[in-house]
Amino acid sequence: MSDHALTEEPLHFGEGGRLLGILTRPAAPPGNARKLPVFVLLSSGLLHRVGPRRLYVHLARELARMGFSTLRVDLAGVGDSPPRPGLTNNQSVTADYGEIVSVLESRLGRVSLVVGGLCSAADNAIKLAPADQRVIGMFLLDMVCFSDDRYSARAFIARHLTNRFAARAFIASYLNPARYIRALMRRIKAVSVPLRDRFKRVELPLRPDIPSREQVRAAFEAIRERDGKVLSVFTQYALHDYYNRRGQLARVVGVDGYWRFCTELFWPEAWHTFDLDAHQRRLIEAVKTWAAGYIHS
Repeated sequence: MSDHALTEEPLHFGEGGRLLGILTRPAAPPGNARKLPVFVLLSSGLLHRVGPRRLYVHLARELARMGFSTLRVDLAGVGDSPPRPGLTNNQSVTADYGEIVSVLESRLGRVSLVVGGLCSAADNAIKLAPADQRVIGMFLLDMVCFSDDRYSARAFIARHLTNRFAARAFIASYLNPARYIRALMRRIKAVSVPLRDRFKRVELPLRPDIPSREQVRAAFEAIRERDGKVLSVFTQYALHDYYNRRGQLARVVGVDGYWRFCTELFWPEAWHTFDLDAHQRRLIEAVKTWAAGYIHS
C-alpha cells in the first residue's frame, strides 16, 4: 500500500500477543484529532479483519483521509487470532474488547470509540456499548432487529405482490425459446466442471448469541445519553429474515429523540456482504457522510 495520506501498522497485542489488528491512521493528524473517536471494526463470523471484499480495508483508509484512526481486529478464533479455550463467545469477546481498549490507549491516549461492523460484529457492538463510557458511536451493518406491530402485514403484502409478479414472469419465461437455449448451455458447462467442485457450500457468517431486545434498547439509550451517534444499514439479508421497512428499528428501540442521533438506512437491493462495487462505494460514502458529524459537532 502506497498512500502518503495515511499509515498502517500491524499490532500483535493482548496476553502473549494473541490478538492481531491493523491500526490505520492519518499520516498528518488534524488539529482536532484528540477529539475525534477511533473506529473499531470487529471481525464478523468467519470473515477476518479485511472484511467482505476488503470492505474494512477500504473503509479504514477513507476514514484516515478524513482524520480518523481505525483499528480493524481479528477477534479470538478468527483469522490470525487463536481462540480462547474454555470461554463462551460472550466471555471471549469481552476479554478481546478489554485488550483492544488497552492497546489503543497505550498508543493514542484515552480515546472515545465508535464500535461495530457487519452482522455478528454489530451484535457484539450492541452488547459492549452500554458498559463502556468511551463508546460514543455504533456502526451497525445488518444488526439484529425485532418485529414491530406492522411487520407481518408488510411481509404478507410483499409476498402476495411477489407471487403475482413471479407468476407472470414465469409464464413469459416459459414461452421464451432463449430459456431452453440457456438451460442447454448450463448443462454443457456443468459437465466440464470436476465433480468435486459442483457442490461447494457457501458459508454465511456465523451469528452466535444474538442480543435481546432489552440489550438493543440499552445500547441505543447509552449512546443517546453520551450525545453519540448510530448508523444502522439493513440489506436484503435482513429483508429475508427480520426487517422490511425503514423506521422499523426506530419503533422497536423506542428511544426518545431516535432520529436526532440515529441514521437508519434500508437498501434491499444490496446483498449482505456488499458484493457489487457500486454497493460498497455507496456504503463507504454513507459512512463518510455520517462520520463527518463527529468532525463538525
